[in-house]
This record gives sequence, C-alpha cells and structure tokens, in this order.
Amino acid sequence: MIPSRRQLLPFAILLLTACGISNHQTRFVHANADLGAIKTVAVLPFDSLAQDRTSGDKVQKIFYLELLAMDVFQVSEPGQVTKLVRSSGISTDALSPADYQKIGKELGVDGIFAGSVVDYGESHSGSTSAPEITIQVRLVETHSGTTIWSVGQTRSGTGLSARLFGVGGESLTEATRRLVRRELGTLLK
Repeated sequence: MIPSRRQLLPFAILLLTACGISNHQTRFVHANADLGAIKTVAVLPFDSLAQDRTSGDKVQKIFYLELLAMDVFQVSEPGQVTKLVRSSGISTDALSPADYQKIGKELGVDGIFAGSVVDYGESHSGSTSAPEITIQVRLVETHSGTTIWSVGQTRSGTGLSARLFGVGGESLTEATRRLVRRELGTLLK
C-alpha cells in the first residue's frame, strides 16, 4: 500500500526540520591515549577569535558547568586556575608541553582542557535569528604535555519552525550548551 500525502506530511516536516541546522565536527584521539587514566582536570580560560571578545569567557563557563554535570572528572575550581594563570603571566594561547606540565603539577591535575571560540554570534534571515558557533577544545595530558583528545565543531542554522513561523528558535546560550554537550560526548566514546 502506498502512503497518502497526509501520511507523509509528518515525515517531510521532520526531514526539513533536521535539514535546517548544520553541525560539522572534527575529532582527534591520540593513538596511545589512556583517557581512563585522567581523573582530575582543569579548564583554562578559552581564547576568543570571534568578534565578541567576551565569547571565550561565556563559552568557558558553559563548558565548565557541562563538564561538572558529566560527573566523570574531579574538576579544579575556576578561581584556582585563573589565579595561577594571572600570577604566572602565562599566555594561554601559546603554551608549550613544559607549560602544561608545570600547570598540571601546580594544580595537581592529570589533564587540562584548553579551548578557542572561533565563531560566536547570530545571523539574521528575515525576522529570525540563528546561532552561529564554532568551538575547538582539546585535552592535554599533564604528565607529558601531549594533546590526547581534540574536537572542533560548528553549529549553525535554524529549524523549520523558526524559519517558517519566526518562533521557536534556539538562543545562543542553548545552542552553545548543545554544542558543548556534543563535544564532550565524543570524549566518552
């Protein structure tokens, strides 16, 4: 029996909704990485390459909260990390393996998350706005100073309901949370 147009309508709407949001991801896991050995971590302040110079701070705070919610690692308090970075005069965008080892030793952590916000804003199409976010995050093992996991992901666009009716679009903060959750989810695979 061939389905009627009326029966195909829900499927077509679902398909079009999914097509409205694009997600692009690149993932790396070091061949010799033992992610299970990482028990304690710190999150460095995120760099911002986006026009919004405060986006690094905004995304880092969301990342920290989502990392805590995973309940996989013991996470250093952000104040400790900020204090160490400020007192040592370390530039977080140009750390060497020796710098990661030093920070790891001083904070007593096995791994350090470092991130960059490449894109962070909203694009406008007619009366609707759509979040445009690109985040790159890596986990550095502090014993060796080696990157053992890295992911970069872009989230952009709106769903069908937002495009057709101008309602129901995702906020920039919610889109960032979803993106961070998806990135952290690759760590557990």
